[in-house]
Amino acid sequence: MDARAYPEMRALEDHHWWFRGRRRCLRPLLAEALSAARARTALEVGCGTGGNLAHFAGQFPDTRFVGLDFDAGAIRFCAERGLAGALLRADGTRLPLLDASVDCLLAIDIVEHFADDRALLAEFRRVLRPGGQLVVNVPHHPWLWSPHDAILHHQRRYARGELQAKLVEAGFRVERVRGFNFLLLPPIALVRLVRARRSARGADSGGTDFFALPAPLNASLAGLFALENAITRVLPVREGVSLMLRAART
Repeated sequence: MDARAYPEMRALEDHHWWFRGRRRCLRPLLAEALSAARARTALEVGCGTGGNLAHFAGQFPDTRFVGLDFDAGAIRFCAERGLAGALLRADGTRLPLLDASVDCLLAIDIVEHFADDRALLAEFRRVLRPGGQLVVNVPHHPWLWSPHDAILHHQRRYARGELQAKLVEAGFRVERVRGFNFLLLPPIALVRLVRARRSARGADSGGTDFFALPAPLNASLAGLFALENAITRVLPVREGVSLMLRAART
């Protein structure tokens, strides 16, 4: 990820509607994973500045959460949160862990950063114990590509069914798939397409889509994800700006 994005992420991720919404939607998926794996430990690969790590450690106190990131700046931000005792600095494709030593692994908006995502998934399988759980979130739909993806150093946005197929190929059993941010897909798609056209003309500033909003609007947008969770409890929604999956290591 572009080094400019880390301070921006740290400033926004505790309160910004998108980060709050992503955690809200990941929470039930993670709860299922921790229960299925009877997880005592959970590893977040690509923990960034620690927002997810700190939040989920508080939500699930019976599980020990450990964060891993390659970027020294990200690790410093995590340490400032008081997470220094639960951090590793390493490449996601060369995890400094024994085979079958992890109960649950989180990869939240990280798989898309790797040119060889198959090698990354194979490494995830190596460190997960049999029956261990993987929770993944990735950007969905290649046609939504915009300068936002470029500055975050994404290698791809995933086409429908692409990640599921790669997980099965890597030795996982996909147990749940759900769309994330599907209620806002139409307006976000419009913004992304406009930005992509502006970028092609050299008229886009090239920043991310993350910026602070007035508190009432931010709260309203964050609240939409409670509705998304309610919808996905009764309907199998697999569309959205992002895709969330839970898979078991076979």
